[in-house]
Amino acid sequence: MLGSILTLVTLTEARAGDDPWTLIAGVEYREVIEGNDWRVEKTLPPPLVEAAKAPFTVSGYYVPIEAQAYVTNFLLVPDPENCPFCGSSGIGILLEVFASDPMPDLPEGTEMTLTGTLEIVDDPFTYQAVKLVDARPVPKS
Repeated sequence: MLGSILTLVTLTEARAGDDPWTLIAGVEYREVIEGNDWRVEKTLPPPLVEAAKAPFTVSGYYVPIEAQAYVTNFLLVPDPENCPFCGSSGIGILLEVFASDPMPDLPEGTEMTLTGTLEIVDDPFTYQAVKLVDARPVPKS
């Protein structure tokens, strides 16, 4: 017998023209347990896959991963209340960011806009579906 299968699915459907966070929220996850083996199957909405083929711009709030004077790796969340390390609200939508150049550390919750390349994460042992690489801050106009 293949074992039990647990399904976790987000109910948000992404459509062309949606904002970046709506596209990311449209990823569907299916957790599969077969005997002692575990994996997560991810279904990405076609507009998100298309977004990975062009520069991707997203605005959100800075969440540091570790305290450093200059950072190249951090998280971006759509709402400062979505901080995965704060409170007991669990982990909401987030985007791991890899900056093209080191940036001075910022106060947690700083609003920022970044442009980079959206990279699809096909690792079946993590719920992470995408990350933003070669990211650069977009100057405020």
